[in-house]
Amino acid sequence: MHQTLEQERTILVAGRLYLELAIEQKRGRGVEKAEWHHAGDGGHLAVAAARLGASVSLFTQVGSTSHDDDMLRTLAGEGVYVGGVVRRAPAPRATYIQEEYHGADQPLALSLPAASALTAEDAEGLDHLLLAHRWLLLDASLPVDFLDALAARAQLCGLHTALCLKKLPQEHIPRRTWKNVDYVVASTRAIETMVRKANWPPAVVHDARLLCGMLPALRGVLIVRATSDLLVSDGREHQRLPLGDCAVVHVRGVCSVAAAALVVALSEERGLFEAARFAHAAVRFYITHEGTRAAMPLRREMEWRG
Repeated sequence: MHQTLEQERTILVAGRLYLELAIEQKRGRGVEKAEWHHAGDGGHLAVAAARLGASVSLFTQVGSTSHDDDMLRTLAGEGVYVGGVVRRAPAPRATYIQEEYHGADQPLALSLPAASALTAEDAEGLDHLLLAHRWLLLDASLPVDFLDALAARAQLCGLHTALCLKKLPQEHIPRRTWKNVDYVVASTRAIETMVRKANWPPAVVHDARLLCGMLPALRGVLIVRATSDLLVSDGREHQRLPLGDCAVVHVRGVCSVAAAALVVALSEERGLFEAARFAHAAVRFYITHEGTRAAMPLRREMEWRG
């Protein structure tokens, strides 16, 4: 891949990238359709942000197969800079298949467990990328030691940092990491897991102000409650943005679209609540169109009057 990093880009995304098999099943008819898709929240976040008008780079780790080449070429075709990606042989293949299920009306996603091999040492070598960007958007499924090191270095380099928390990682995210995160976009599933593990009050799922109270370094929180609504808070004010009667076609990737859109709007120096309305418009478009990346809107396609 021959790409040149511009003098300054807007958003650096750090996240996973891998292949998955999406299987559509019809009741009583078995498998209707099975397709290989490019997956991983790193790729989804980068594509969503690029389509919404941001200048985006992706830092990830992939192997050296033709499939890995194809995933990077596809991202480059979306305008995402992938020149800094780590090409590293994957760990030995797992002996089981990982399954992601989102309900009877949604495709079943099958993949090999896609654990990233990025380490804290990798984060320490990224100052050249950090200094070329103004925002860092993190996929929370990355290894915790890498997340911790990268968030700390981003703060030293003067970047704003947002964390996309679609699912809480198995490893505990240390409190020092949260001190280096400015914004969190989280799914209900992730918040419910945090409530159980940290013994937080269940009301956190319904009031984003409480999450800001639990993590006082945060400047803003956006909770994505599936296709019901978005909750946004800066720790003082709280707003609910209902998704209404949108015809739900696809729900996978909603949290990634919301996170990317919020950071794009924040990077344009919009306030938190205006940025949340921009994210709301992007999600409304997404859940009414077919596919995962295919459904991510271009900016001109959204019903947005900001």
